[in-house]
Amino acid sequence: MGRLNNSVVNNNNGILQEKGYHIQAILGEGSYSKVKAAIWKKPGASNSVPVALKIINKTTAPQDFLQKFWPRERDIMGIMDHENVIKMYEVFSDEHKIFMSIERAAHGDLLEYIKLKGPLCEFDTHKLFTEMCAGVKYLHDMEVIHRDLKCENILLTADYHAKIADFGFARKLDAQDRSRTFCGSAAYAAPEILRGTPYQGPVADVWSLGVILFIMACSVMPFRDSSIRQLLRDQQTTPQFPKGKDLGPMYRKLIGKILCYDLSKRYTLTNILNDGWMVSSPKSLLKTSISATDSGIGSDRSSSSTITTT
Repeated sequence: MGRLNNSVVNNNNGILQEKGYHIQAILGEGSYSKVKAAIWKKPGASNSVPVALKIINKTTAPQDFLQKFWPRERDIMGIMDHENVIKMYEVFSDEHKIFMSIERAAHGDLLEYIKLKGPLCEFDTHKLFTEMCAGVKYLHDMEVIHRDLKCENILLTADYHAKIADFGFARKLDAQDRSRTFCGSAAYAAPEILRGTPYQGPVADVWSLGVILFIMACSVMPFRDSSIRQLLRDQQTTPQFPKGKDLGPMYRKLIGKILCYDLSKRYTLTNILNDGWMVSSPKSLLKTSISATDSGIGSDRSSSSTITTT
Protein backbone atom coordinates (compact mmCIF):
# COMPACT_ATOMS: atom_id res chain seq x y z
CA MET A 1 0.00 0.00 0.00
CA GLY A 2 1.22 3.50 -0.77
CA ARG A 3 2.33 5.76 2.06
CA LEU A 4 1.17 9.25 2.80
CA ASN A 5 3.77 11.99 2.56
CA ASN A 6 2.45 15.42 3.44
CA SER A 7 5.51 17.32 2.22
CA VAL A 8 5.22 15.71 -1.20
CA VAL A 9 1.45 16.04 -1.33
CA ASN A 10 1.71 19.78 -0.71
CA ASN A 11 4.18 20.33 -3.56
CA ASN A 12 2.62 21.32 -6.90
CA ASN A 13 -0.74 21.74 -5.13
CA GLY A 14 -1.69 24.63 -7.41
CA ILE A 15 -1.51 22.88 -10.76
CA LEU A 16 -2.93 19.62 -9.35
CA GLN A 17 -5.92 21.35 -7.77
CA GLU A 18 -6.49 23.31 -10.96
CA LYS A 19 -6.60 20.03 -12.90
CA GLY A 20 -8.88 18.35 -10.35
CA TYR A 21 -6.42 15.95 -8.67
CA HIS A 22 -6.46 14.98 -5.00
CA ILE A 23 -3.31 13.09 -3.99
CA GLN A 24 -3.84 10.08 -1.70
CA ALA A 25 -0.52 8.26 -1.32
CA ILE A 26 2.83 7.46 -2.93
CA LEU A 27 2.78 4.16 -4.84
CA GLY A 28 6.45 4.11 -5.81
CA GLU A 29 9.44 6.26 -6.55
CA GLY A 30 12.72 6.25 -8.44
CA SER A 31 15.72 8.54 -8.72
CA TYR A 32 13.88 11.19 -10.73
CA SER A 33 10.20 10.23 -10.69
CA LYS A 34 7.37 9.26 -8.35
CA VAL A 35 4.06 7.53 -8.88
CA LYS A 36 1.18 8.64 -6.67
CA ALA A 37 -2.35 7.38 -6.16
CA ALA A 38 -4.87 10.13 -6.76
CA ILE A 39 -8.54 10.80 -7.28
CA TRP A 40 -9.24 12.85 -10.40
CA LYS A 41 -12.39 14.82 -10.94
CA LYS A 42 -12.00 16.54 -14.25
CA PRO A 43 -13.27 20.13 -14.11
CA GLY A 44 -16.89 20.07 -15.25
CA ALA A 45 -17.25 16.30 -14.80
CA SER A 46 -19.77 14.78 -12.38
CA ASN A 47 -17.77 11.65 -11.50
CA SER A 48 -14.29 11.16 -10.08
CA VAL A 49 -11.80 8.53 -11.27
CA PRO A 50 -8.99 6.76 -9.35
CA VAL A 51 -5.72 7.33 -11.22
CA ALA A 52 -1.99 6.82 -10.89
CA LEU A 53 -0.08 10.04 -11.36
CA LYS A 54 3.47 9.69 -12.65
CA ILE A 55 5.51 12.77 -11.78
CA ILE A 56 8.89 13.30 -13.45
CA ASN A 57 11.38 15.82 -12.06
CA LYS A 58 12.77 17.67 -15.08
CA THR A 59 15.70 19.07 -13.08
CA THR A 60 17.07 15.65 -12.05
CA ALA A 61 16.00 13.45 -14.98
CA PRO A 62 18.81 12.64 -17.46
CA GLN A 63 18.68 14.52 -20.74
CA ASP A 64 18.73 11.21 -22.62
CA PHE A 65 15.50 10.27 -20.87
CA LEU A 66 13.83 13.64 -21.43
CA GLN A 67 14.79 13.87 -25.08
CA LYS A 68 14.46 10.22 -26.15
CA PHE A 69 12.65 7.80 -23.82
CA TRP A 70 10.02 10.09 -22.32
CA PRO A 71 8.72 11.39 -25.69
CA ARG A 72 8.44 7.79 -26.91
CA GLU A 73 6.53 6.72 -23.81
CA ARG A 74 4.21 9.73 -24.01
CA ASP A 75 3.50 9.35 -27.72
CA ILE A 76 2.97 5.58 -27.55
CA MET A 77 0.66 5.71 -24.54
CA GLY A 78 -1.26 8.49 -26.26
CA ILE A 79 -2.38 6.12 -29.03
CA MET A 80 -3.11 3.07 -26.86
CA ASP A 81 -6.75 2.00 -26.62
CA HIS A 82 -7.18 -1.63 -25.57
CA GLU A 83 -8.82 -3.32 -22.59
CA ASN A 84 -5.57 -5.09 -21.67
CA VAL A 85 -3.32 -2.03 -21.89
CA ILE A 86 -3.17 0.69 -19.22
CA LYS A 87 -4.85 3.86 -20.48
CA MET A 88 -3.31 7.32 -20.34
CA TYR A 89 -5.73 10.14 -19.52
CA GLU A 90 -3.62 13.27 -19.92
CA VAL A 91 -0.16 14.81 -19.73
CA PHE A 92 0.63 18.27 -18.37
CA SER A 93 3.63 20.06 -16.93
CA ASP A 94 4.92 23.09 -15.09
CA GLU A 95 8.39 24.61 -14.94
CA HIS A 96 9.96 21.75 -13.00
CA LYS A 97 7.69 18.70 -13.32
CA ILE A 98 5.97 16.54 -15.94
CA PHE A 99 2.72 14.86 -14.89
CA MET A 100 1.22 11.81 -16.62
CA SER A 101 -2.22 10.67 -15.45
CA ILE A 102 -2.94 7.00 -16.13
CA GLU A 103 -5.47 4.34 -15.24
CA ARG A 104 -4.93 2.87 -11.77
CA ALA A 105 -5.07 -0.91 -11.25
CA ALA A 106 -6.69 -1.74 -7.90
CA HIS A 107 -4.74 -4.93 -7.19
CA GLY A 108 -1.22 -3.79 -8.05
CA ASP A 109 1.23 -5.82 -10.11
CA LEU A 110 1.41 -9.53 -10.90
CA LEU A 111 4.74 -10.07 -9.16
CA GLU A 112 3.46 -8.83 -5.80
CA TYR A 113 0.30 -10.89 -6.24
CA ILE A 114 2.25 -14.10 -6.85
CA LYS A 115 4.62 -13.36 -3.96
CA LEU A 116 1.57 -12.90 -1.72
CA LYS A 117 -0.62 -15.76 -2.95
CA GLY A 118 1.78 -18.28 -4.46
CA PRO A 119 1.49 -20.13 -7.79
CA LEU A 120 -1.76 -19.66 -9.67
CA CYS A 121 -3.91 -22.59 -10.71
CA GLU A 122 -3.77 -23.47 -14.39
CA PHE A 123 -7.20 -22.01 -15.12
CA ASP A 124 -6.26 -18.58 -13.75
CA THR A 125 -2.86 -18.75 -15.43
CA HIS A 126 -4.67 -19.38 -18.73
CA LYS A 127 -7.07 -16.48 -18.17
CA LEU A 128 -4.39 -13.89 -17.40
CA PHE A 129 -1.98 -15.13 -20.07
CA THR A 130 -4.72 -14.98 -22.71
CA GLU A 131 -5.35 -11.34 -21.76
CA MET A 132 -1.62 -10.52 -21.85
CA CYS A 133 -1.29 -12.05 -25.31
CA ALA A 134 -4.29 -10.04 -26.52
CA GLY A 135 -2.60 -6.88 -25.25
CA VAL A 136 0.75 -7.73 -26.84
CA LYS A 137 -0.93 -8.61 -30.14
CA TYR A 138 -2.57 -5.19 -30.10
CA LEU A 139 0.80 -3.53 -29.48
CA HIS A 140 2.48 -5.45 -32.30
CA ASP A 141 -0.41 -4.72 -34.67
CA MET A 142 0.24 -1.05 -33.85
CA GLU A 143 3.96 -1.65 -34.59
CA VAL A 144 4.83 -1.02 -30.94
CA ILE A 145 7.38 -3.21 -29.15
CA HIS A 146 7.22 -3.10 -25.35
CA ARG A 147 10.76 -4.45 -24.64
CA ASP A 148 10.24 -4.65 -20.86
CA LEU A 149 7.50 -7.18 -20.27
CA LYS A 150 7.81 -8.69 -16.79
CA CYS A 151 5.55 -9.52 -13.89
CA GLU A 152 6.04 -6.07 -12.36
CA ASN A 153 4.66 -4.48 -15.54
CA ILE A 154 1.49 -6.57 -15.63
CA LEU A 155 -1.14 -4.88 -13.48
CA LEU A 156 -4.34 -6.40 -12.09
CA THR A 157 -7.66 -4.56 -12.07
CA ALA A 158 -10.30 -4.69 -9.33
CA ASP A 159 -11.87 -7.72 -11.04
CA TYR A 160 -8.50 -9.36 -11.74
CA HIS A 161 -8.01 -8.64 -15.40
CA ALA A 162 -4.47 -8.13 -16.75
CA LYS A 163 -3.27 -4.82 -18.14
CA ILE A 164 0.15 -4.13 -19.67
CA ALA A 165 1.89 -1.09 -18.17
CA ASP A 166 5.15 0.91 -18.16
CA PHE A 167 6.12 1.89 -21.70
CA GLY A 168 9.41 3.49 -20.69
CA PHE A 169 11.43 1.26 -23.05
CA ALA A 170 8.78 0.85 -25.74
CA ARG A 171 9.26 2.08 -29.27
CA LYS A 172 7.68 1.97 -32.68
CA LEU A 173 9.32 -0.74 -34.73
CA ASP A 174 8.24 -2.57 -37.86
CA ALA A 175 8.13 -6.34 -37.36
CA GLN A 176 10.97 -6.81 -39.86
CA ASP A 177 13.21 -4.10 -38.39
CA ARG A 178 16.04 -5.20 -36.16
CA SER A 179 16.96 -3.72 -32.80
CA ARG A 180 20.39 -3.75 -31.20
CA THR A 181 19.39 -2.27 -27.86
CA PHE A 182 19.32 -4.30 -24.66
CA CYS A 183 16.30 -3.20 -22.60
CA GLY A 184 14.53 -4.45 -19.52
CA SER A 185 15.49 -7.22 -17.10
CA ALA A 186 18.00 -9.91 -18.02
CA ALA A 187 15.89 -12.66 -16.41
CA TYR A 188 13.12 -11.97 -18.95
CA ALA A 189 15.41 -11.43 -21.97
CA ALA A 190 15.70 -13.77 -24.95
CA PRO A 191 19.08 -15.46 -25.64
CA GLU A 192 19.87 -13.41 -28.75
CA ILE A 193 19.35 -10.20 -26.77
CA LEU A 194 21.71 -11.37 -24.03
CA ARG A 195 24.27 -12.32 -26.69
CA GLY A 196 24.07 -8.85 -28.24
CA THR A 197 22.74 -10.16 -31.56
CA PRO A 198 20.46 -7.80 -33.56
CA TYR A 199 16.91 -9.08 -33.14
CA GLN A 200 13.45 -8.53 -34.57
CA GLY A 201 11.36 -6.54 -32.10
CA PRO A 202 8.52 -9.01 -31.41
CA VAL A 203 11.07 -11.65 -30.39
CA ALA A 204 11.83 -9.75 -27.20
CA ASP A 205 8.19 -9.58 -26.12
CA VAL A 206 7.35 -13.20 -26.96
CA TRP A 207 10.22 -14.67 -24.91
CA SER A 208 9.26 -12.43 -21.97
CA LEU A 209 5.69 -13.71 -22.20
CA GLY A 210 7.02 -17.25 -21.86
CA VAL A 211 8.94 -16.35 -18.71
CA ILE A 212 5.83 -14.74 -17.22
CA LEU A 213 3.74 -17.81 -18.12
CA PHE A 214 6.19 -20.07 -16.29
CA ILE A 215 6.30 -17.83 -13.20
CA MET A 216 2.50 -17.63 -12.89
CA ALA A 217 2.07 -21.38 -12.52
CA CYS A 218 5.33 -22.19 -10.73
CA SER A 219 6.18 -19.03 -8.69
CA VAL A 220 9.87 -19.44 -9.54
CA MET A 221 11.98 -18.19 -12.43
CA PRO A 222 12.50 -20.69 -15.26
CA PHE A 223 16.26 -20.09 -15.40
CA ARG A 224 18.96 -19.18 -12.90
CA ASP A 225 19.90 -15.55 -13.38
CA SER A 226 22.86 -15.07 -11.03
CA SER A 227 24.93 -14.08 -14.08
CA ILE A 228 24.44 -13.61 -17.82
CA ARG A 229 26.70 -16.60 -18.48
CA GLN A 230 24.64 -18.82 -16.16
CA LEU A 231 21.40 -17.53 -17.68
CA LEU A 232 22.51 -18.25 -21.24
CA ARG A 233 23.66 -21.73 -20.24
CA ASP A 234 20.32 -22.54 -18.62
CA GLN A 235 18.35 -21.15 -21.56
CA GLN A 236 19.83 -23.85 -23.80
CA THR A 237 17.79 -26.49 -21.97
CA THR A 238 14.05 -26.87 -21.44
CA PRO A 239 12.96 -25.28 -18.14
CA GLN A 240 12.69 -27.73 -15.26
CA PHE A 241 9.30 -27.62 -13.57
CA PRO A 242 9.04 -27.79 -9.76
CA LYS A 243 8.79 -31.31 -8.39
CA GLY A 244 5.31 -32.32 -7.40
CA LYS A 245 3.69 -29.45 -9.30
CA ASP A 246 0.51 -30.63 -11.04
CA LEU A 247 0.81 -29.05 -14.49
CA GLY A 248 -0.93 -30.35 -17.59
CA PRO A 249 1.05 -31.70 -20.56
CA MET A 250 -0.32 -29.04 -22.93
CA TYR A 251 0.89 -26.27 -20.63
CA ARG A 252 4.34 -27.85 -20.33
CA LYS A 253 4.57 -28.25 -24.10
CA LEU A 254 3.65 -24.59 -24.68
CA ILE A 255 6.36 -23.44 -22.26
CA GLY A 256 8.92 -25.51 -24.15
CA LYS A 257 7.83 -24.02 -27.47
CA ILE A 258 8.06 -20.42 -26.28
CA LEU A 259 11.26 -20.74 -24.24
CA CYS A 260 13.11 -22.53 -27.04
CA TYR A 261 16.75 -21.52 -27.43
CA ASP A 262 16.69 -22.13 -31.20
CA LEU A 263 14.97 -19.06 -32.65
CA SER A 264 14.02 -20.93 -35.85
CA LYS A 265 11.97 -23.40 -33.79
CA ARG A 266 10.60 -20.95 -31.23
CA TYR A 267 6.93 -20.05 -31.19
CA THR A 268 5.81 -16.69 -32.54
CA LEU A 269 2.85 -14.84 -31.03
CA THR A 270 0.64 -16.27 -33.80
CA ASN A 271 1.77 -19.79 -32.86
CA ILE A 272 0.98 -19.10 -29.21
CA LEU A 273 -2.51 -17.80 -29.95
CA ASN A 274 -3.29 -20.90 -32.02
CA ASP A 275 -1.77 -23.40 -29.57
CA GLY A 276 -4.04 -26.11 -28.20
CA TRP A 277 -3.64 -24.96 -24.58
CA MET A 278 -4.65 -21.43 -25.56
CA VAL A 279 -7.72 -22.23 -27.65
CA SER A 280 -9.28 -24.69 -25.17
CA SER A 281 -9.68 -23.21 -21.70
CA PRO A 282 -8.61 -25.80 -19.07
CA LYS A 283 -11.80 -25.46 -16.99
CA SER A 284 -11.36 -28.97 -15.64
CA LEU A 285 -8.31 -27.70 -13.76
CA LEU A 286 -10.22 -24.89 -12.02
CA LYS A 287 -9.56 -25.36 -8.30
CA THR A 288 -9.77 -21.90 -6.79
CA SER A 289 -10.82 -18.51 -8.08
CA ILE A 290 -7.95 -16.05 -8.49
CA SER A 291 -9.32 -13.78 -5.76
CA ALA A 292 -9.46 -16.62 -3.25
CA THR A 293 -6.14 -18.37 -3.89
CA ASP A 294 -4.43 -18.69 -0.53
CA SER A 295 -1.30 -20.76 -1.04
CA GLY A 296 2.11 -19.46 -0.03
CA ILE A 297 5.23 -18.90 -2.06
CA GLY A 298 7.58 -21.80 -2.11
CA SER A 299 9.40 -24.33 -4.26
CA ASP A 300 11.70 -27.25 -3.78
CA ARG A 301 13.66 -26.38 -6.91
CA SER A 302 17.35 -25.86 -6.41
CA SER A 303 18.04 -25.06 -10.06
CA SER A 304 15.92 -21.92 -10.49
CA SER A 305 15.74 -18.52 -8.90
CA THR A 306 12.89 -17.68 -6.55
CA ILE A 307 10.73 -14.70 -7.40
CA THR A 308 12.43 -11.43 -6.57
CA THR A 309 11.96 -7.85 -7.67
CA THR A 310 14.33 -6.78 -10.44
